[in-house]
Amino acid sequence: MLQVAAQLEEKKFIMVTGASGDGKSSLIFAGLIPQARAGFFKARYSNWTVADFRPERSPLKNAARSLAGALGLEHSGSVEVELSRGFSSLVELYKASSLFVDETSETWKQASEENKALLERKAGNLLILVDQFEEFFTNPENFPGGVPSQESRLLLNIILETIKISLKEDLPVYVVCTMRSDYIGQCAAFRGLPEFIGFSQFFVPRLQRKELHQVIEEPAILSGNRISNRLIDRLIFDLEEGTDQLPILQHALKQIWKAADSGREEMDLVHYAMVGGMPGDKLPKESIQTFQAWVTKLTDYERKYLEQPGLSNVLDIHANKLYEEAAAYCQRNGHPEITASQAKFIIAMSFACLTRIDESRPVRNRMTLEEITQIINVPEFTEEVVGLVLGIFREEDNTLLRPFMTSLPDSAEESNRVMSPSTVIDITHEALIRNWKLLKKWSDKEYEYYVTFLDFQQQVKRWIENGKSEDFLLPIGPLTYFETWYKNCRPNQYWINRYNNNESDPVARLSQSSTILKNCRDFLRKSSLRLMITRTFMKYGAGRIALAAGLVVLLVLIGFFIYQWRIQRNEFVLDQILSESAELLKDKEVTPITKAYLAAEADRLRPGFYQRLLPSMTEQQGIEVLLNSLFIMVNDANHYPKILPHILYRADSLIQSSGSNVDSANVAALNIHLNNLNDQVRNQSYF
Repeated sequence: MLQVAAQLEEKKFIMVTGASGDGKSSLIFAGLIPQARAGFFKARYSNWTVADFRPERSPLKNAARSLAGALGLEHSGSVEVELSRGFSSLVELYKASSLFVDETSETWKQASEENKALLERKAGNLLILVDQFEEFFTNPENFPGGVPSQESRLLLNIILETIKISLKEDLPVYVVCTMRSDYIGQCAAFRGLPEFIGFSQFFVPRLQRKELHQVIEEPAILSGNRISNRLIDRLIFDLEEGTDQLPILQHALKQIWKAADSGREEMDLVHYAMVGGMPGDKLPKESIQTFQAWVTKLTDYERKYLEQPGLSNVLDIHANKLYEEAAAYCQRNGHPEITASQAKFIIAMSFACLTRIDESRPVRNRMTLEEITQIINVPEFTEEVVGLVLGIFREEDNTLLRPFMTSLPDSAEESNRVMSPSTVIDITHEALIRNWKLLKKWSDKEYEYYVTFLDFQQQVKRWIENGKSEDFLLPIGPLTYFETWYKNCRPNQYWINRYNNNESDPVARLSQSSTILKNCRDFLRKSSLRLMITRTFMKYGAGRIALAAGLVVLLVLIGFFIYQWRIQRNEFVLDQILSESAELLKDKEVTPITKAYLAAEADRLRPGFYQRLLPSMTEQQGIEVLLNSLFIMVNDANHYPKILPHILYRADSLIQSSGSNVDSANVAALNIHLNNLNDQVRNQSYF
């Protein structure tokens, strides 16, 4: 701590680096700043004003907002405008504020001693803290395509120029940056920054055993809680080498404190076992019975989480419990319609959105509630529903997602609990990504989708550049692979927009993402259509397809033969009926009217049939039957439409040739009907 303060006093700047979770931010917020305000820092003034910010997705806007608050300015927008005007703008803002006293000015020289004392009491040193400096590289908005954005370059130049002017004019303006050490190489993207890091850098060392003991014990004592020495020793023993030591330890202590009835009991090994830090059968004898009685009250999934105990698993167990209890949390908060599977789906999709892989390193990826909801892309999962499901991770006892829910006065509590669409959601620490196994799986899967999308986009681009020629469509293997990716990933324009590094305005960028999605769909569809026959043969095999085609042909032939058989069978039956009718017409016992009906029907079924029977009857019998049958057909013309023209011709011939053998009354009646029927035939076709 003394080394950091000494470097900052001398050089006005320090870059604090170290591994993830090594306590860089804690060193500044809980060490340097309190010591400076307590007077353990040599500076011009005793007052300290701190303007701290994180680059996040809008570094210049975040810096302006923080400086406006520190310098007592009302509108951060005007500060942002001032910063954009020149590299010395930050120094000018400080000099124009009440924090700075220009002792070379005429105003100072002519002021009374009382006024000078008043000005000095208002004056103060300005400490600018850029926390999580690596966000200049991890956020795609700040580092698109591996190149710093215009906004990032502008802010970095302002910061470097501020350091130079402060050194030159000995101004009480200091700059502190905290950054993960594995991003030092990427600082070369900013001109002049590597030289400043070499000029003043401090690498945070790992804590030794004695220091770890202090880190665990002293905060408990200061807060009025009690913790056993055997628990401290066990925690230090279980603390593994590598990254995330302090975040894991901090989270475990918080869960142990909750298990110890929020600190009302002395924190001991039994509480450590309750949060999954150690096996229950390894507890002291006096604690085993208490632990076993506690286990009997757990649900099945809670008992399952205790099967692989360990300090590094405490965070995983806690996150898994929240994952399982999210639906019940929603039901308690007025949304009983949200099922367990729906809540889990929202959590998985949301946390996948909030993480990304940056050069093989898992990092946070801040997104607004609106952006997450759009990527989830399920109509019933509104921003309200998504925000509610994620709320369980923001509660005071959990704090795995920012912004946290805090105990505020009643007037402000509701606004603190409910997020607006523009609220930026962020994972509290990257240790969660590395230690929550489910989140690591979701993050890896999302990265796999992204890498596949980059490959697929190259294929689509080549197809478009060649006039969408069929020669550049996908072959069967890649097509199947990319179709599987599309089905599992379910990309929409908002998902594509997440990875669109175009620096154009948001509306134009989203429009471009929509075009990319459309091209992807067209490319898959046309590739699939071209290979439809090939895929069918591959799916079923040539032999099976030939067998199916043969079966179809066989069924058609069978149908044809059945149809022909039915036709032939109908003709056979008809011949039998007509043969029997002919015998009845010859039978003397059958009445003339019955014979007339038989003759009419026989002639309808087989036109001309009756004429073939005339030679077998006497002339008088034939004329009588024919006349009666003609009467029947004329009176029911609709039943005999196709043979009426022939009936008219035969009836006329019969009347002309029969002479006195035909009853004149019958002929007169028949003539009346025939005249009416002639008119119908002329006006209507019966064929």
